[in-house]
Amino acid sequence: MSVWLSPLVREVMVEHSKMVYPNEGCGILVGKREGGIWQVLRAVPVPNRNEERSRDKFEISPKDYLQAEKEARKDGLDIVGFFHSHPDVPPFPSLTDAQFAWSGFLTVIVGVFGGSKVRIRAHLFDGQGFRELQVYVLLQGSPPCKVTENEEVTEVLDLTDEVEPFVSIAAHQRLLTLSPEKLLLVRFNYEPVLQSLPRSLVSLGHQILQIRWSEEGAWEVLARVGSNVS
Repeated sequence: MSVWLSPLVREVMVEHSKMVYPNEGCGILVGKREGGIWQVLRAVPVPNRNEERSRDKFEISPKDYLQAEKEARKDGLDIVGFFHSHPDVPPFPSLTDAQFAWSGFLTVIVGVFGGSKVRIRAHLFDGQGFRELQVYVLLQGSPPCKVTENEEVTEVLDLTDEVEPFVSIAAHQRLLTLSPEKLLLVRFNYEPVLQSLPRSLVSLGHQILQIRWSEEGAWEVLARVGSNVS
C-alpha cells in the first residue's frame, strides 16, 4: 500500500506546517483510493481549534470538515484523511493521535525541525493500531494505479550515494540485461540525475513511465526496456 502526493499537495502541507511552527498545524486531505493506493489531490489547511494545547495537540472544526467534504464531492472526490505537524518531534503517531484517528483514513504527519527541515510519513489506522505506508511525490508520469496495472517491476537498481555519469551508465547497462518491455526501477539521491538519466534513457530507446520522490529520501525513475535496444 502507498500514498501518492502531487508536488503542490506536499508544498501546501509543508508550508502550512512551517508557518504555524512551533505550534501544530493541521488540515484535510482530499483525493481517491483505488485498492491499496491513495492519491492525494488536494491538501486543505484549516485552523487548529485546540488553542490551549496547540503546541502538541490539534483539533479540526466539524464546520471545516463539512465544507471540505462538500467541495470534494462537487469534484467527484472524497476526504481520504488528515494531516498535522509534529514540531520538533519525529513524524510518527502519538498515543493522542491514536485516540482521535479514524479507521480507514490516512494520518499524514509532517515533522518540522527547527522550523525549516521536514520529514513526512503516512499511517493508516485500522481501529487498533497504525500501519506505516510508503509516501511518494509523483513528479512525472501516469497515476500509479495505471502504470503497472498488469506488470511487476523486474528489478530495483539502488544507486544511492552514486553520482553522474556512473548512474546513467549503470542504469543503461542493467537495462541491456533485461528483456524488452520489462521494468527497471532506478533509485538515486544525486539531484542532477533527475535531468540526465531520463534524457539518456530516452535517447537510447527506453521509455520513462514515472519519475517520483520517495519520502524515504531518494528519487526513483521507472523505465520500460525498449523493444529495439542493443
